[in-house]
Amino acid sequence: MLIAAPAHAQAPVKLSLKLVDVGRYAAFVEENGVAWTGRTAKLRVLQVVETDFVAAREAYWGGWQALTINCAARTLVRDGYASIRATGREGPLSGKPTSPEPIPGGGMEEAAAKLVCDGHAPFPAVPVAESVEQAVKIGRPLIESGAEPN
Repeated sequence: MLIAAPAHAQAPVKLSLKLVDVGRYAAFVEENGVAWTGRTAKLRVLQVVETDFVAAREAYWGGWQALTINCAARTLVRDGYASIRATGREGPLSGKPTSPEPIPGGGMEEAAAKLVCDGHAPFPAVPVAESVEQAVKIGRPLIESGAEPN
């Protein structure tokens, strides 16, 4: 007689999404996903879009921008982008890595670099999101209000 053991569903991985920029998107660095090689960091930045964002008749929460940041040289490589539908379903990473470029000032890329390279958190009063859905709930009102860093 064969007795089947109950299947153990793995708990979803708890994210640590730190808000770094608000503009066209609310951008959150996935702090617990940063991988270091020397002073170079591979990371993902969640870009939350405004409420009711629709593309090709589908609602989206935003997407993941994959980056490689060289903290010593202050350069970055854009490693691709993966969209996230409003259902939570993530698309595959698309796009080829770009050539290294200087980190552009005044935007999400610079804010992400300041967090991972320098430990600067521009929105200390905003809670760290533990899921994409929670980041969407935090980020969308900040886009609408035009939140500024502290």
